Amino acid sequence: MNFYTHEITVQNITVPLRCYIPDVCGRTSYAGKRPAVIIFPGGGYSFTYSGEAEPIALQYAAEGICAFILDYSCAPVHFPIPQMQAFAAIRYVREHAETFGIRADNIATTGFSAGGHLCACTGTLWNKPAFLQLLEAEGMLDCAKEQYRPDKLILCYPVIKGFGPFHHHGSFQNLLGDAVEDETLRHLLSLEEQVDDRTPPSFIWHTSADSCVPIRNSIDFASELAARGIPVEMHIYLHGDHGLCLGTCVTDDRSFTEPHEASEWIDKAVRFAYEA
Repeated sequence: MNFYTHEITVQNITVPLRCYIPDVCGRTSYAGKRPAVIIFPGGGYSFTYSGEAEPIALQYAAEGICAFILDYSCAPVHFPIPQMQAFAAIRYVREHAETFGIRADNIATTGFSAGGHLCACTGTLWNKPAFLQLLEAEGMLDCAKEQYRPDKLILCYPVIKGFGPFHHHGSFQNLLGDAVEDETLRHLLSLEEQVDDRTPPSFIWHTSADSCVPIRNSIDFASELAARGIPVEMHIYLHGDHGLCLGTCVTDDRSFTEPHEASEWIDKAVRFAYEA
């Protein structure tokens, strides 16, 4: 496997994009047309959590998927910097698809918790005029806006809602800072409101027992996708609190022989990534 770090710079702020490019092995029929997944760890937009970073990338890479981890900026850096960094990462991967042996039309983003919010931003804001104005001001619209659109979303107990009893206030406080009371911004970043006919097919998982980010975040996003006929696969697990990561001993205090019931999500996500 080839591992290296590429620097993503937006508004003079540089963050690392960690790149895990597995070798092409054996007689795989996917040589030259592998899936890619860009991972956004969670952490409430206050940090990026290690349990939702390299362990996830290595699982994808073990299945022949090119994996990338974006350690995006967090508070005190605010919107729209993390979102612009995420879009810049998508563009980088797509523009280097041939080098990596990736299908340029099969690039997914994966996100956990607040990283799930960032992931959903990539699938819903890429064509919104209010956000395109920000990209243009940064000089990032020197290409077709479709360069920034992920082909699939993989959402893991995501923050979605910007209002009401089910929203995660801490994530929005960290993302928006002093602008947290700006209702126009909050609506733009209430991502169930931003789903449209061009939002990518999505894979979503959550637990009904999540006491940090309520399951309604996932349910409402999935409902908006379904209402528009956009393919969505959703798994709701009965047990388990927030931040399960892989649900195994690699990322959690549990024995090797007793993974969490939700640990199957990664196998299902790999299948989803490979599907045409």
